[in-house]
Amino acid sequence: MKTLLVIFAVIAGIIGLIFLGLIIAANRRRPKFNNKGFTLLEKKLLMELFDLFEPDLSNKLKKQLEYFEPKRKWRQYWEKSMSVELYGDNDNPLSEELRYNRRDESKLAIIRFKVNDEKYAIEFDNYDGRLWGWKIRPNPKSIMKVDAVQIASKKIHTDPSSFAHPNFKKEKLKSAPAFTGWLTKLTKMDNIKASWYPIGPKFLGKYTKRIDSKLPDGYLELIEQTEGLDFEQYRILGVSEIYATGLDDGNYYHLAEFDDGIMAIKEGEQTGTMYYCHYSGLLDELSSDFEKELIERIKYDT
Repeated sequence: MKTLLVIFAVIAGIIGLIFLGLIIAANRRRPKFNNKGFTLLEKKLLMELFDLFEPDLSNKLKKQLEYFEPKRKWRQYWEKSMSVELYGDNDNPLSEELRYNRRDESKLAIIRFKVNDEKYAIEFDNYDGRLWGWKIRPNPKSIMKVDAVQIASKKIHTDPSSFAHPNFKKEKLKSAPAFTGWLTKLTKMDNIKASWYPIGPKFLGKYTKRIDSKLPDGYLELIEQTEGLDFEQYRILGVSEIYATGLDDGNYYHLAEFDDGIMAIKEGEQTGTMYYCHYSGLLDELSSDFEKELIERIKYDT
């Protein structure tokens, strides 16, 4: 009897350790937000960014950064780069008066510079009328307290004062429609919280054109029937919502978002190959079969 109790205790202990390990791993994969300010290097490069624009736009950018500096942000050091995304405060959002005309997701500017004769580049990104964040390559961790930089070149990629083409406005459906094709499998697996009217050909070409990658066929089949889907534990983005996150080896466009990472395609690739980008920094290469990869990920998470 004592032997059985000891065996049960050992098994329970092993199960407990496995469970604890899974919890720790899941937490490590979540993005780590912080409210820390900007570094000396970033402040210097931001000043160089402000100088690229006319006084009105420059002042808007300065006030945006004053708002974001003490607010919630995500900073991640990768092997060969560093990225920052500015999230702000949902209860006290950035004022509309401080946003500029350009509302789509785009590259704002790039500045090339040197520190101790080593070449670096910082790329600034726009989103929703404001500065979304930046990426510095190669990894600048060792020079973040440096403000003595030699500027090699500065270039504006997108004029923030210009208007993009009219954006598609998502309209929620009162109830999920009767989907066809592979989407019928998806709806049988989980309850849909929200779905939207499809984007239609008038706007579809506009949004696919700005994505410098091939969208998987299965994703495009979904977009023909709905502009995104929300579930309890994950969501599939509509094509009008797709935005990029800068990782170590390039930019990745979000297609679906989960608690521990995103399913994405890589900028510049025309194969439709997808990747699972874990918030921990791990990157798994997937196939180009959106249906298969999505359903496997849902099964894994549930």
